[in-house]
Amino acid sequence: MKLPSRVPNGFTLLDVCCKAGGASYGYYLAGFDIVGVDREPQPHYPFPFIQRDLRDLDPGWIAENFDATAWSPPCWEHSDLKHRTGKTYEDFIPEARALAIASGLPYVMENVEGAPLLDPLVLCGTQFEGLRVTRHRLFESNLLLYPPRPHARGKEPLHFTHDKRKAHYGRLDEWTAFVTVTGGGNCSKAAAAAAMGIPSGWMTKDELNQAIPPAYTRWLGELVADHLVNSAALAA
Repeated sequence: MKLPSRVPNGFTLLDVCCKAGGASYGYYLAGFDIVGVDREPQPHYPFPFIQRDLRDLDPGWIAENFDATAWSPPCWEHSDLKHRTGKTYEDFIPEARALAIASGLPYVMENVEGAPLLDPLVLCGTQFEGLRVTRHRLFESNLLLYPPRPHARGKEPLHFTHDKRKAHYGRLDEWTAFVTVTGGGNCSKAAAAAAMGIPSGWMTKDELNQAIPPAYTRWLGELVADHLVNSAALAA
């Protein structure tokens, strides 16, 4: 993927459990130079990449080489997948949090609704102009974060569907309506990418299923960058 130009903010961010880079892309648009870490190969990741398990990371190395961190530990233990399969999955959130805190850097941790994040902020696609997904995600941080505007539950728009049992079947266009990225082949891959604000052709459908809209982390990244600038000014 050819990355768009943006104004660098002078800071570096380590994105742990980065997958194909949806969150990384938002932090990049906020001005950060990005390095991604994941325990699995990520052939479509567009930034410098390190293949490593998060539990093998050294907080001292993180602190020496980066200004901030982002974390998206595997969410299966807290997702619908567990309810569908009845299986128990390993929970990486406590270890990720311990590493983030030990580094001493500003951090943002992302996960699904139901995950045990501390005082999390909920973000939804309806809070961001141009997005056509709801895609609720929780965000924990050691900074004080505020949502861009209130999110009113129960007032979400109708989503495009292939389910003929739904009353609005056939009334919506996947290129203009809200879509559901995961589950049931709700829309085409290209329409899902467009609805999430992810450049076309970058990710596979499975990668899109795991991604979050970059608009979320662009907004959060700008808040983190403001904190870093203000902290540097106070220390000067």
